[in-house]
Amino acid sequence: MRLEPPESVRALQRARSRKAKSEPPFRFYLLYDKVHRADLLHHAGALVRANGGAPGVDGVTRAAVEADGVDPFLACLAEELRTATYRPDPVRRVLIPKRSGGARPLGIPTVRDRVVQAAAWLVLEPIFEADFQPCSSGVRPKKDAHQAVEEIRTALAWGYTQVLDADLTASVDSIPHEQLLAAVARRVADRHILRLLTQWLRAPVVIERAEGKRETRGGTRTRRGTPQGGGISPLLANRSLHAFDTAWRAGGLERRWQARLIRDRR
Repeated sequence: MRLEPPESVRALQRARSRKAKSEPPFRFYLLYDKVHRADLLHHAGALVRANGGAPGVDGVTRAAVEADGVDPFLACLAEELRTATYRPDPVRRVLIPKRSGGARPLGIPTVRDRVVQAAAWLVLEPIFEADFQPCSSGVRPKKDAHQAVEEIRTALAWGYTQVLDADLTASVDSIPHEQLLAAVARRVADRHILRLLTQWLRAPVVIERAEGKRETRGGTRTRRGTPQGGGISPLLANRSLHAFDTAWRAGGLERRWQARLIRDRR
C-alpha cells in the first residue's frame, strides 16, 4: 500500500502537476527549496522507513537513525541542502541472482541519501508524470506489471493476433548521463536540482567481494547508467525511456504497423 503524503505535500504535488499538464513547454525553475522543506523531508523519511532496505556503505541502519532521533537527523540533512554542502555517499553494490541466470547489480545508497532522493522524487514525479505516455507501466503510480499484462489481454480481445516480446538489454545501466540530464532539463531549469541529480549519477560504487574486500569504481568519470536501488532511479529511467515512447507515437509507428506499444520496466 502506498504511503499517503500529508496535505501540504499533496497540495505541492497537485500544483506542480496542474502546471505541467496545462503548460507542456514550461520549465520549472524553483524546485530545490522544496526538497529541503521540513514537511517534505519528514514524508521522505517515512517513505524510506516504510520501504525498508539494508544499510549503505556507512553501515547506518534505519533503526540506528530512529534511536538517535529522526528530527535531528532530518534537520541536519535540511541544513546541508540549504547551504549546498550536501554530498552523497558512495553507493554499496550487491549482486542479486536472476531466475534466468546471472545476477542483477543492485545499488544501495545510505539512509541519508535515500531520504534526499525520496524528497527529490516527491518534487519531480508530478512534473514528469504529466508528460509520460499511457503505454508506459514501469514503476509508476497506479501502474504495475499486472496492468501491463491486462492491457495485452485487452488488445488481444480487440483483435490483435500477435505479441512481440522485446527486451532493452541493460537499459538502466547503459543510459548516457548527458542525454538523461538533457531530457530532465527540458522540464527542469533549476540548476541546483540538476547538480543534485548529477551527483547521484556519478557517485562512486563500492563493490563488496565474497572474501570481505571492497573495490571502489566509477566516480566523476562515470558517464552511463542510473544505480538500480536508489529511490530516484526508476523515475530517471522512465524519463529517459519517455523519448522511446514518444517516438513510437510521433513517428506514426502505431498507426502504420497497427501495433500497440506496452512498456514495462522489469
